[in-house]
Amino acid sequence: MIQKGLYFTILTSLSVLSTAAIADDYQHDASVTYYDQTESSSDGTFKIDYRYYFSPINDTNKPYLLSGYLAQTSNIGGVYSGLGNDFDQYDISGEYVFDSNWFLKAQYANFEADTSYENDSYGVTLGYYFNSSSSFYVEYVRSSGGYDISDSGGLRKSDTEQDNITLGADTFIQFDWTEGLFLSGRYTYSDYTIDSIFDMPELILADSYSDSNSTALVDADWYVTNSWSVGASYFYDFDESGNDNWLLSTDYYLPISDNIAAVFTAGKVLDSDIDGFSYSIGVNGRF
Repeated sequence: MIQKGLYFTILTSLSVLSTAAIADDYQHDASVTYYDQTESSSDGTFKIDYRYYFSPINDTNKPYLLSGYLAQTSNIGGVYSGLGNDFDQYDISGEYVFDSNWFLKAQYANFEADTSYENDSYGVTLGYYFNSSSSFYVEYVRSSGGYDISDSGGLRKSDTEQDNITLGADTFIQFDWTEGLFLSGRYTYSDYTIDSIFDMPELILADSYSDSNSTALVDADWYVTNSWSVGASYFYDFDESGNDNWLLSTDYYLPISDNIAAVFTAGKVLDSDIDGFSYSIGVNGRF
């Protein structure tokens, strides 16, 4: 477990190092990342992700972590996480960018935990790049899943069907004195139905419940250099104000060779009920 003081000491030291030059162009982007939380009693987890861009991406004079977004080119890839933990999650997604700057995305995700819970989701996104560093989009995601536990204590089963519609926009604003500011905002409306069955020796209950809710997320990341950023995000739940929270974060992308880089992140939720901070350490390859 990495302690908070040591982590930020290392992060600050890295910010003053001269970064090595990395390959100017790449089409393959792959990473292995370890995630954990300083106050968590469980082990951390590993994530593996890979993305292929149909046109070469140039990394020159732009934030390394934004080069994929700023390229505005068609791509396909996937993510798997759960190594070292009690869940498995994978995501497959692709984006096609038309000559008119409209883009279309599709995705599928699956999540399983402890063999008793599973959720599948399908999504499609339609958007438009209205300049070289900005976009807006509308996204629809349909998800379904739940848990099914049958043992000597009886049957406990719950199924959830949910539809999400999201309106969002992203933009990167370049500065003269630092690299720039990346702004992101989205509003999501969700409609869901939960069907539950509890069949136990002293209780038999079947219920169906439907509701909806709306949330908003605003995020700002200031890129002090092409490698280092600090950011803040605010999540607001229009129906449950107790779910609102602020998140402070920092990211550092350290080129090691022409094709390999180390990536460090740390984040802290400003909520008295959540102690410690989350962090990740990863290796990224681009070629």
